Amino acid sequence: MRRFVVIGQKATASPDFSLLDIAGTSGRLDVLLRCIRAALLVSHGLRGDTVLYLVLLGGPRAPRALRIEGSIVRFLRPDERTLGVLLQKALSVPSGEDVAGAGAFVPLRRGISVVDGGLEAVLHDIGPATYYVLEEGAPDVRGARLDVENPVFVLGDHQGFDPPTRARLAEIQAAALGLGPVSIHTDDAITVVSNELDRRLADRGANPAPAPRS
Repeated sequence: MRRFVVIGQKATASPDFSLLDIAGTSGRLDVLLRCIRAALLVSHGLRGDTVLYLVLLGGPRAPRALRIEGSIVRFLRPDERTLGVLLQKALSVPSGEDVAGAGAFVPLRRGISVVDGGLEAVLHDIGPATYYVLEEGAPDVRGARLDVENPVFVLGDHQGFDPPTRARLAEIQAAALGLGPVSIHTDDAITVVSNELDRRLADRGANPAPAPRS
C-alpha cells in the first residue's frame, strides 16, 4: 500500500466554487484535482494499491480532508471538470461532527470519505508508516532507500508548506526526498514517485496489475 497526502493551503473545504472557473474560485483546488488523476488513474485502470488524501485548508469550513481509495472507488474520470463535480458533491455533505463525530472519516460513496480535520486527522487515520516529504533540493529519490511496502508521501500544493505543517512533519520524522534538479508540479511529482515505486516493486517480482476502471 502506498499513500499520498496533498496539502492545499488555500483549497476550499466547501462546495461553493464554479465548475466554469475552478482555478479562480476554489483556492486552486484544480491543483488537487490533477493529483487525483496522477495518484489513482493509469491507462485503462485504477491503482488498487494507492490511497490519496487531500487536505483542504481554505474557506470557512476548513480544515477538512478527503480520502480516496483506489482499491474500491468507482467512476473516476481523468478530466478536471468531472473530478470537480465529484469533489463538489463530496464537500456538500454535512460536517463530520454532525454525522459521526469530529475526527472520524465519514463514507460518502464507495471509496470516498471526508473528515472535519486537517493533517492531524489524516495522520491518525494512516497510523504507523514510513513518512516522506517531497522537497526541492532534498536527496534524490532515485538514490534513496525507500520503504516500498508502507510508504506515505506528503506534498504541498503550489504554495508549499506553512511553518506548523513543517514542524509536524519534523515531529513524525518524515524523511525529505527530491525529484531532480528542475521544479515540477505536484501532480507530476506524484507520477514520478509512483513510477519509481513501480520499478522497484517490479525488480522484486511484485508488479500488480491495475484494477479495471469502472
